[in-house]
Amino acid sequence: MEILLSYFDLNTYLVVLVRLVASVILGGLIGIERASSKHDAGLRTHIIVCLGAASVMIVSQLITQQSGSITDITRLGAQVISGIGFLGAGSILVNRSRVRGLTTAAGLWTTGCLGLVIGAGFLEVALTIVALMMFTIYILRPFSLKIRASAMTFEVNVNIEKRSLTEYVEEFAKRNFEVMSVKTPGDKAVITIHTDDRGERNEFIRMIISIPGVTGVSEA
Repeated sequence: MEILLSYFDLNTYLVVLVRLVASVILGGLIGIERASSKHDAGLRTHIIVCLGAASVMIVSQLITQQSGSITDITRLGAQVISGIGFLGAGSILVNRSRVRGLTTAAGLWTTGCLGLVIGAGFLEVALTIVALMMFTIYILRPFSLKIRASAMTFEVNVNIEKRSLTEYVEEFAKRNFEVMSVKTPGDKAVITIHTDDRGERNEFIRMIISIPGVTGVSEA
C-alpha cells in the first residue's frame, strides 16, 4: 500500500484525471448525435464505453510503470477492441429486409478505440479522431440521407393464381426493379423489389400498382 501511494503522486493523478475527463467529454460528443436520433445506445452508453476503454489503457500503463518491468501495455487494450465488437453487435437490428444500428455499432467500436487513445495520453490524436467523427456524423448526414432516399425498396403483394412468379419478375425487370426476395404464403406472394432510379415514391407506387395481379404495395 505504501509503495502504491508513493508512486501515485499528485502529478500522476492530475494526468489520469485529465485523461478520464477527456474521455467523458469526447465520448459524449459522439453519443449526442445517437441520442438525438433516439437510439438506445446514446449519450451515456458512449461515455461509459469511452471511459471504460480509457481506464483500461491507463491502468495498463500504471501497472507497467509501477512494476518497472517491460510488458506489453497494449494487451488489455486489444481485449477492449474485441469486446466492444460484441456490444456493437447487440445494437444491430434486422427488420425484414432492413438492417438498423450499423452506424451505432460502428460508433461504439470507434468510441472504444477513442478511449484507448485517450488513455494512452495521445490527446491530440483523440481530438483529431473526434473532429473527423463529427464531420462524418453531422456534415455527411444530409448527403447520406439523400443517397438513401434515391434508392428505394418496396414490398409488393401479388396474386400468383393469375400470373406466375416468373411473369412478375419479368414485369419488374422491365421497370428497372431488382427482385431481392420472394415469399409465398398460400395463394399469394410477397415480392421485395429495389430500385436505384431517382424519382418520387408515389410515382413508383403508382407504377407498381398498375401491374396486373399486384394487390398491394408498401415501402420496405
